[in-house]
Amino acid sequence: MGCWHIHGLKRMGFPYSTDTLDPLKLEPFTHGTAVKAYLIELSTFQQQPLLGSYDQGKLCLNDCGLIVAGEWVRSATKRSGIDLDLWNITPTSLKSIVFLQVETPFNTQAPGPLESQKPWLLSSFVTSFKAAAAKRINLCRNQLGQSVWQSSYDELLIDDPRQLSTIRNQLQEQPINESPSPPA
Repeated sequence: MGCWHIHGLKRMGFPYSTDTLDPLKLEPFTHGTAVKAYLIELSTFQQQPLLGSYDQGKLCLNDCGLIVAGEWVRSATKRSGIDLDLWNITPTSLKSIVFLQVETPFNTQAPGPLESQKPWLLSSFVTSFKAAAAKRINLCRNQLGQSVWQSSYDELLIDDPRQLSTIRNQLQEQPINESPSPPA
């Protein structure tokens, strides 16, 4: 069996290409929405290596890792206002840049308290993904009801184009023992 590495599917729903335009430079749309970028990190329960292993320094996703990859893409395509950028999976985590289309208050100059709050769309998306992936993984492992994910997740609002570029590079440049390999 060959190693499978799923890494960095890009942009599925917004009317821009980040190859030519950075979403963080977009002004709010006329209908009161703007694009915000977040770095999301989900960890497996107790950092268990449920999603794959390393073989000769190469990450090999197992069936659970492939479920996570498929469910991550599927969950994003089902959600209006969610767009995936680069992402990767390790045996113990999923890291992804997620773009959100969020509503902005009209005629405001300074950020208000609503802008500093976690968007409901992001929380809802992550919660739904974790539930769907956990259900499928537990069915695959024949261990219904077992914890798959840590109860919380880490998020970072990316509000600077240089920060976005740095994070993209970090997701692409994994340590040597996590170097990507194409499907065999």
